[in-house]
Amino acid sequence: MKKILWSKITLVCLIAFTGYAICLLFNTRFAKITIDYFAFLTGIFLVTEGLYKISRSKAPFLPDQFLRILRIIIGICLFTIHILQFMHVSAIYP
Repeated sequence: MKKILWSKITLVCLIAFTGYAICLLFNTRFAKITIDYFAFLTGIFLVTEGLYKISRSKAPFLPDQFLRILRIIIGICLFTIHILQFMHVSAIYP
């Protein structure tokens, strides 16, 4: 029981520390590029994970596959938006 409590406390402290660090760095060029990298990786993850689940599943299109295809579309949108933002920031700050 105590182990679970300490795990939750540690998780909350890590989330709070990460949020604080992001707030301190948010107005820098480094933070803007880092957010683009993380969003880029998230988009890749959503697309690959969705494609993998679709290829492994034999379920019909509705309703199971529809949500996976929606996940792939969201991943492609994230990927595209943040690639364009990264290119824009790189053009402003060469």
